[in-house]
Amino acid sequence: MSAHVPLSLRRKVVVALDAEYLQASARGVDERTNEETEHAMANRFAAFKTLAWVKANIIRPMDDHVFLVTCVDPTGAWDAGVISAMWASMQGTRDPHTDVMKQVEGEVARLAAQLARCNVSVSHEVLRGTPSVCVPDYVHAHHGELAVVQAPVRTAAADMMTYAWTDVCVRTTKCPVLVVRPHELSDSVAQALDE
Repeated sequence: MSAHVPLSLRRKVVVALDAEYLQASARGVDERTNEETEHAMANRFAAFKTLAWVKANIIRPMDDHVFLVTCVDPTGAWDAGVISAMWASMQGTRDPHTDVMKQVEGEVARLAAQLARCNVSVSHEVLRGTPSVCVPDYVHAHHGELAVVQAPVRTAAADMMTYAWTDVCVRTTKCPVLVVRPHELSDSVAQALDE
């Protein structure tokens, strides 16, 4: 094993995951349908596959530091996860923003721990705000040399009407940006995080 490389000398790779992949159903575990549970598991696996692909193809564990981030917009009235959580909170006493933040923070911490077990230097953070603004700002503030962004869950109608936050990141981030589409990755790529 080589000597410890200080963070200032490591290549800084910012990996931005779409928070929608990290959110479970807003309803409690006992209230979820099988379909909601399967959907949440599939989304989490998509985030895991994205990170595994990045680890296998981009990250050099001895030379890089990974900043694993995602963004939750607490004011995002049209965010599907927040709308679902708000609906569930009307039927109960839970705060939808707190639930979403806790879910996403837990998932990001779990994924960062998985990278750390593979001897990757990693830190993680859940940013508050819109990803199209937060991710480029974060990359700049942390002197990112490469940004890897996970393509969001989007419908064809959403693609026609608006830009995905990843499109904005590609245009505004001051370093190379790689967009990873997890639905195009083979399930076998997940083995890269099992090492």
